[in-house]
Amino acid sequence: MPRYELALILKAMQRPETAAALKRTLEALMDRGAIVRNLENLGERALPYKMSAHSQQHTRGGYFLVDFYAPTTTVESMMEHLSRDIDVIRPNIVKHPLTQEVKECEGIVPVPLEEKLYSTKKRKAKGILLGPGMKMNLHCEA
Repeated sequence: MPRYELALILKAMQRPETAAALKRTLEALMDRGAIVRNLENLGERALPYKMSAHSQQHTRGGYFLVDFYAPTTTVESMMEHLSRDIDVIRPNIVKHPLTQEVKECEGIVPVPLEEKLYSTKKRKAKGILLGPGMKMNLHCEA
C-alpha cells in the first residue's frame, strides 16, 4: 500500500468538538482500509485568507497532518467524504514526500563559456540585443 499524507484544516472549535471531528476522520480512513501511522497537531492559527466552506466564512482554523498507508482506491472516496464533513474547511491528500522517487542529481551542467563571451560582445552601446532581429534602445534622444 502506498503511503499518503492528509493535510487537514478544520474550522476553529473547542477541544471536544475538534477531537470528535478528528475521530470521525480517522475512523473513516480506517473503515476504508487505511493504516494510520501518525497524527500531528500543527495548532490553531489564522488562515492565509478568508475561506468559504459549507456556506460559512472562516478566518481561523486548526491545522493537522495525518500520515497513513492506504489502498489507492481510498484517496478519492476519502476526499469525497471530507468534502461533505461540515467541520472540514480544506482537505488535501498527497503521496508522502519520503516515499516519492528521488532522482539522482546530474551534477553541474557546464555552461558554454565561448558562447557567453560572444553574446556579451554583441551588446552595443545604444542597445541590448534581445534575440534575432529584436533590439531595445536604452538611450532617450530629445
